[in-house]
Amino acid sequence: MGIIKAIPGRALPLAIAMLMCHQAQAADIFGGAISGNSLMSDNSTKAAQDPIEERQDVYQLNLTANYDNWLIDLDADYQLYAQKFAKKTQSDDEYVDGSTALIFGKERDPFGLELHHSSRMLLQTPDAIDLLENMDEREIISAAPIARLRLFDADTLFVRGDFSQVSFKENDSQDSKRNGASLGWIHPLSVTDVVQLTAQKSEIKFDQQPESDYTLTNAMLSYAVQLRKLNYRIEVGYNETSPEVGEEQGEPAYRAELGYISGYNSFSLSFSQQITDTSFGDGNTYDPSEIPAGDGLSQELDLLDRQKADVNWTTSAICERCSFSIGGGLEDDDYLMSDEASRNVYARSAFIYSLSKSARVEFSANRSKYDFEGTGVMADYAVNYFSFKYSYRFVNGVDIDVFARREDRDSDTENSSYDENIYGAGLGYFF
Repeated sequence: MGIIKAIPGRALPLAIAMLMCHQAQAADIFGGAISGNSLMSDNSTKAAQDPIEERQDVYQLNLTANYDNWLIDLDADYQLYAQKFAKKTQSDDEYVDGSTALIFGKERDPFGLELHHSSRMLLQTPDAIDLLENMDEREIISAAPIARLRLFDADTLFVRGDFSQVSFKENDSQDSKRNGASLGWIHPLSVTDVVQLTAQKSEIKFDQQPESDYTLTNAMLSYAVQLRKLNYRIEVGYNETSPEVGEEQGEPAYRAELGYISGYNSFSLSFSQQITDTSFGDGNTYDPSEIPAGDGLSQELDLLDRQKADVNWTTSAICERCSFSIGGGLEDDDYLMSDEASRNVYARSAFIYSLSKSARVEFSANRSKYDFEGTGVMADYAVNYFSFKYSYRFVNGVDIDVFARREDRDSDTENSSYDENIYGAGLGYFF
């Protein structure tokens, strides 16, 4: 019952999109799955001493949508969870993870509108232990109207507004509003590459702490190439912040992305530097480490000078029925107002083997290492995840899973170190 109650409020954007696409074949647009998993943990509270063995039940509803026509583009993917604890070591809870992008108008149209909604679970501080009670749900809703003017049959000038609301389910002291506008020029050099120049100014206001308000100004020049097997994009520019209280600060900004697909292999590489804050973080984008993180979130509002790098390689050349992926990266956060810093270095790998058309096994290993500077509160730590899953899907859409996972954390603080072993089974239905 709990997971159904979560749908109207926090998956409302997807429900609206479903109504807009009612004339199309629903089976070709919408999909999803419903499942229930029961697991046993030998250390449910992730304690350094006196572990508690407990059964946890997790009910999950996945909803997806993908649709486009002459007017709109829709892409949505949500996971709604209800988690229950047999011995009540933590409070039962419901939460949502996912996003919707609904775009009105095409690039050739003079006017357009982009609507985005996303929700993501985050650790309340970078050093928090991965317990449900130590996490908060961040919701971001944004709207971006755009006007375009074609020049000389090739060049395009555009003006874009950006309005967003950031809300936290538990800690509303991080809630913020962001209003801004940007002016840009797009010039295709050929059918495969394009140059873009953009200038933007945004005002960021915090609902509970107006003294932390600031203005962010940036200018970026980008060059992008799209080929059959290779694509890359390079952006360079400058960010400047003007806080309500304090001095102006400026930092260079850059972003580079590369993707390559050939035969059985795919490769991706990205690195970037930008200024953001603890409220907005990376804007609820995908976390490639697959280990719960805080995205720079802390108990106090702060500005972040963030540097990120990520690399990933996926191949199916090892054998006909398997795929292997490996990757890693780092995330450096320099807290500009509190003179603190953190670094997260992570690595990940996964191996999937198809036993048949219906059955497969998955193995994965992930590691994350956090180091902190300038703070006597947060202790350095490393956490490792190892998991195994066997799944079998019947022709009628029913799916069964058997899984096991080990998690261990080694912290400079003894009471934050622990080991946990989990095993369980699940039943699901895909539609």
